[in-house]
Amino acid sequence: MAVGNEHLVGPEDDNFHPPTEDSRWWHETCWFWFFVPERKLGGWLYNWIRPNIGVTGGGCWIWDDSTFFHMEVPYYACYSNLPLPEERDLRDFAFPSGTSVKMLEPLRRYRLRHSDRDWIHLDLEYEAIMEPWVAAQGDPPRARHIDQVGRVTGELVLHGDRMAVDCLAMRDRTWSPRSERWKDGGAYGYTNAAASPDLSFHFSGTDQGGAGYLVRDGVRTGLASGKRTVERDSQHGFVTRIRVEGTDTEGRALEALGESVSRMAMPIPGVHAVVWTSLIKWTVNGTPAWGEDQEPWPLNRWSEFRRQQR
Repeated sequence: MAVGNEHLVGPEDDNFHPPTEDSRWWHETCWFWFFVPERKLGGWLYNWIRPNIGVTGGGCWIWDDSTFFHMEVPYYACYSNLPLPEERDLRDFAFPSGTSVKMLEPLRRYRLRHSDRDWIHLDLEYEAIMEPWVAAQGDPPRARHIDQVGRVTGELVLHGDRMAVDCLAMRDRTWSPRSERWKDGGAYGYTNAAASPDLSFHFSGTDQGGAGYLVRDGVRTGLASGKRTVERDSQHGFVTRIRVEGTDTEGRALEALGESVSRMAMPIPGVHAVVWTSLIKWTVNGTPAWGEDQEPWPLNRWSEFRRQQR
């Protein structure tokens, strides 16, 4: 696979990172997602810390096609301002939210659990199928974010309903300052899909352009160009269909067509915004695949958009 700055990360990046500045908004995240396609069910384990002020938040949430309202989805536990333990190592750590993460193999394998009374018991293993795709900044460049697709297997027991999990899904990690306010959003999307270890893509951007990567025939390269266009539900405004087109740095084409089969309007922990996160049934260069789409909106922008629709 081609380089995606993976040389900038190592086993130490499985642990929490020391803050690079004193800002109260210095923020580190740990996100894994999973899904059960035959149930049209998607789920997140998303937890964050703000070490400079000693708090942590996030948790676990699960949605299906019965509703998009976070107060009505099958499970939603999202915390803010929980006390952050002084002794912490993300390679074997239990967040106060009920989510635990244990590294089994550096940058490749993780045990994931979440339990809450008799409502939910989640026990998963994530195993990477690609090297991390690393975003960097500065001179010299320093890693600040990774994206990585893996196979997620295990079991979910939700309100007594037991189901197997076996999917290709992404994880990501960010460590950098984050403002409470989001100034951008709307047409912007964070979109990904995986058909196999040999075919997947990730794109962040709009119908005007963006960035990401393409894995085709097992070879990963950055996208030289790309755009994301969407169709929306006329009543509620959420994304119903997506088209992602692009060309990688080797001149290979990406054409992905997606249909949203379920979604959730998710308040973003720690910021004044919401993200529409959707389980997407894809066709990537003619091959069936599954993935997701995230469309973040500052709350005032979403309100303005909906007033214009009406």
